[in-house]
Amino acid sequence: MILDMHVHTVASDDSTATITGYIDLILAYRQFHPFDGFVLTEHRTYTPGLELRHYWDDYGVRVLQGVEMDTNLGHLLVYGINERVLERFDLTKRMHDGRRIIAELEHLGAVAVPSHPFRESVFGSVIERNFTEVAGIRILERYNGQNSDKQNERAEALCAQHALRGLGGSDAHYVHPTWFLTLCHGF
Repeated sequence: MILDMHVHTVASDDSTATITGYIDLILAYRQFHPFDGFVLTEHRTYTPGLELRHYWDDYGVRVLQGVEMDTNLGHLLVYGINERVLERFDLTKRMHDGRRIIAELEHLGAVAVPSHPFRESVFGSVIERNFTEVAGIRILERYNGQNSDKQNERAEALCAQHALRGLGGSDAHYVHPTWFLTLCHGF
């Protein structure tokens, strides 16, 4: 399954994209390459009960929901949000403890991934300096479509050095045909 693990829509305060705009591009792109869907990772915004299944039923495109949280070390993509996570954390809050939150979220049944760890973030530098300083880290955003090649290369090297799994996302904030090229360039 091929998913863009990091996109934003108008639900984020800095995006003009819509779910249907992304779907239209996916449907056009599928003529040339397989692409199954994307994960909404709005900045500090999560909507419990958001009905996304109908996009699969109507268009055959998977639309899933996560969140991009703020920590004192940078942004964190969080997947598998559940009631326990929502009871424990205020997702709208800034400056969560980046050194502990990944392990705490995993304990609650979610998966947390430092996003763009070498851009607008110190997650990557902290992990390079002392891997054990960030508790519970298992996955890193290895490729981010808004990063420079050097930033993505550093993330890839960190994954290899510590046997971390990697994922990729466009970090798209608007709908444009280059969205797919940006994402697929890294994989």
